[in-house]
Amino acid sequence: MLLLVLGKTTAQKLQLASPQTASQRLFASPNLKVNFDFRLQGAEIRYTTDGTEPTVASAIFTSPIKVSGPAILKAKAFKAGFLPSETTTIQVLPYQSQAFDSISIAPAPKKYPANGWKTLCDKQLGDANFKQNWLGFDSTEIDLTVIFSKKQPISNIAIGFLRQQNAWIFLPAAIEIYDKKGKLLARENLTVEAAALPNSMEFISLKLTKYRHKSLTIKIIALHSLPAWHSGAGNSGWVFLDEIMAW
Repeated sequence: MLLLVLGKTTAQKLQLASPQTASQRLFASPNLKVNFDFRLQGAEIRYTTDGTEPTVASAIFTSPIKVSGPAILKAKAFKAGFLPSETTTIQVLPYQSQAFDSISIAPAPKKYPANGWKTLCDKQLGDANFKQNWLGFDSTEIDLTVIFSKKQPISNIAIGFLRQQNAWIFLPAAIEIYDKKGKLLARENLTVEAAALPNSMEFISLKLTKYRHKSLTIKIIALHSLPAWHSGAGNSGWVFLDEIMAW
């Protein structure tokens, strides 16, 4: 049990381990309730639902949290005499995305094609096994053109990514979104990891000025080379995608 409730050790105090949860990416399906687990007598889980870091003044988790729409939940464990845990983060996206007629992909994934473009809109979230429900790319740039069933009002795009640095899978360097005329609508630059980070599956969201679109092109720019601290430094890595949401 000790390994489940204690994290890092410092010269002064032990740090609590992070609260456990079944999944860190969820869809806001009807009746969705988010649960956290941490079993240490006298410890409390404190949480927020607006993406801010939990503190000792945040709400105390006592029962599963009902979530009806997009949200970022964060939770930490606290106990007197211990350092607070690292943060557990859960991303909740709308259950309903605008319907896609198709998604063209260039270049096409070869080694990890999963179920082709349908992998990106099948509501089946990939897990730690990157050989299933993930599209894997070793290209420096990936263009995804999403075509909607009809012109739709779009103000948010979210793309699911995998990070498994030991398998040379990194988050991209940047994401750009263009309209059908090639106008840049949004760009998100990501910070290159300065050190090894835990494996994660996460959505990166970009906000657009709300407008009706028949199609959008998402350009994903991978790291040109893995960082100096990595065993594969100087080589190209992989980018893995599993779901695109538009609303």
